[in-house]
Amino acid sequence: MKINQSSLLEIFVESEIELLVELRMGNGLDREEYEKFIHTFTELIRLWEQKGGIPNKAVHPIIEIYAELYQFSLNYSGEEAKRISDAVHQIYKLREHCLSSEPNHCQDDITLDLIKFIDENNGFFVQMRQGKGMDQEQFEKIFEELTKIHGEITSWEAIPKSLVKILIAFYEMDLLVIKYKDVFNMQKEADEIYDAYERVFELISG
Repeated sequence: MKINQSSLLEIFVESEIELLVELRMGNGLDREEYEKFIHTFTELIRLWEQKGGIPNKAVHPIIEIYAELYQFSLNYSGEEAKRISDAVHQIYKLREHCLSSEPNHCQDDITLDLIKFIDENNGFFVQMRQGKGMDQEQFEKIFEELTKIHGEITSWEAIPKSLVKILIAFYEMDLLVIKYKDVFNMQKEADEIYDAYERVFELISG
């Protein structure tokens, strides 16, 4: 029997929660919940393929799952760490496919200033990923604009895929903190990025 989108969304959200709960309890990757998550995500991607937005209810799991699993892959060891790492790669590929279709611009006008501020100075996220640190002044402009539009976008039934990508980049600033500490050996810059991440996380997580 074909399951409708509403039922798929319920399973999708619940399986993501269960996956993370088991990992936080030290029980490793729950294979049954993981397969359920992958199956429902794949089905939902098929439903959203020709659409420019993602149902609001699905956005939070899509934003957080990759970064959460990535960090667990570092916290676990041995064979379990490898299983989690394999899941990270699979989810990344699915997420990229999910967000790759042509955007629908009907609600994108509200994000124009946000995108403009992010693109300044050769790209806010690009500069950080290249190890050039975070431009504090640029962040404040971006954060002010994000705060201004956040209330409206959370009231939408569907969030444009272009905006979901931006929210993912904000959420994954936490992973850049790890990179700055462990790879670039730039503790001061890591602290600055983490402080910014905490402010954004508090805003988008409600």
